[in-house]
Amino acid sequence: MNYPERSYSAYAGEVARKNLSLLLNSAENPQAYQQAMTSLGQELGRSLASSIPLDSKCLVVSTAEDADYLASGVRSTVIDRFDTKSVVFWNNHYALPTGGSVAPIVHRFMERGYELADTLIVVKSVISGSCVVRTNILALIESVNAKRIYIASPVMHAKSEESLRNEFPAEVSDKFVFFYFAVDSMKDKTGEVNPGIGGQIYDLLGMKDQPSKIGFMPNLVKSLAFA
Repeated sequence: MNYPERSYSAYAGEVARKNLSLLLNSAENPQAYQQAMTSLGQELGRSLASSIPLDSKCLVVSTAEDADYLASGVRSTVIDRFDTKSVVFWNNHYALPTGGSVAPIVHRFMERGYELADTLIVVKSVISGSCVVRTNILALIESVNAKRIYIASPVMHAKSEESLRNEFPAEVSDKFVFFYFAVDSMKDKTGEVNPGIGGQIYDLLGMKDQPSKIGFMPNLVKSLAFA
């Protein structure tokens, strides 16, 4: 299916495009959706790995809802080439009555040694604005001396990169490198990127609501915390 308001980056090969379509066609099939999201993470990781200096120490940063599929896919390919740690944030994302939104962090998992990283890989399943990514970068930039900040997502809204850069001084935003497969220029009346990744996807990712509201713990966190 063609989406006239969608454009693709140079990184969007056949596998990535196939899995982007699977996201939109798996509304009744959580397992297929999760597999597609994991594959997209792996493809993002391969693209990222080719541009990261070989002596880098990487930190994969994600929300709790993205940890088990997209972020785990990224981690699984990046960790083959780099010293890699993970941080997971539980963001309580909500709209403000006056407009805009906030995403305070209510819980976090920081893998031991995370502070030694010099390269942040900030992963988000879809970036519609700057709120969540901005919050999660701010939570780390004082404790992690990052030389590079990669922002990786299967789908971004057309205005998201500019919006995110404008949230930071140049000394931080100049470190940003964006990796994505598709750019969508439309949003629906609720603010969701369209076609995006299929709307609100908590059920498809195995949870009934935002992880911060239901006490959800990703398997990635369990495996790292209790190894």
